[in-house]
Amino acid sequence: MIEKMVDGLAFWQEIAKRLSKKQKTNFFFSEDEVLLLVQKEKFSRFDFGESAYIFLKEERFSRLYYFLDKENCPEVLPAFAEPIILEEVLLAKKERVPSVKDWEKVGFQEYLIRKRMYLASNNVLKEERKITFATEDLLEEIFQLMLDSFEPFSSALPTKEALLEDIMNQKVLVSVKNQKLLGFLHFGEIKQGSMLWHIAVKTGTRGLGIGQGLVRDWLFVQKDISKKFFLWVRMDNLSALRMYDRLGFLPDGRVAPVMIKTT
Repeated sequence: MIEKMVDGLAFWQEIAKRLSKKQKTNFFFSEDEVLLLVQKEKFSRFDFGESAYIFLKEERFSRLYYFLDKENCPEVLPAFAEPIILEEVLLAKKERVPSVKDWEKVGFQEYLIRKRMYLASNNVLKEERKITFATEDLLEEIFQLMLDSFEPFSSALPTKEALLEDIMNQKVLVSVKNQKLLGFLHFGEIKQGSMLWHIAVKTGTRGLGIGQGLVRDWLFVQKDISKKFFLWVRMDNLSALRMYDRLGFLPDGRVAPVMIKTT
């Protein structure tokens, strides 16, 4: 039986207890995030034995987080009308537990895999660049290009309101020619440095170096603020992998496999 989460503090205390027992999990939210998501009625759960599935409701799908006892494998999931997405961040060289086969037995299929790359700020090319930040009048065009460019299930796309806030805080860079948007780069701050969240170039202008120029703009803007630069890139995106390699980015050993259950 699926139950709605209504007591955020009790849920957080349960999470701490499960983590102390070293249950296998892909759950990563902080206490503040948990309390807010419970308040917004985003979390529901399904318990089996000493283990639990936690579901986070998105607009068109649900994300699955799990807590599994050491001896437990995944159980069959309850029926959902929308797709269920399972994503984990793992060390590439470490065995994945539960395995892909364990998840396939309960109806999941491999969807995509990304790897994380980084660049130390002291390795950033020393150059002067003319930077163009996005402005509010480009919000609709950038948001639509974002929707057109990224798959919907694991791209962590912001709401239009959140994107506007980042535009106003100069977290979105653009490439513009003759007052026409060619591409954008959306970045943010994390504990270790600066993270590239989304980058997209309009169809018909790809292959002209616009993407590479936007990345170099990002490095230039943040090089005196951040010690490291990070990004996630799909392992089947060969052109992007080549571009980041040319710019000096290196894999940091983390991968993020994504699986999907549609029925």
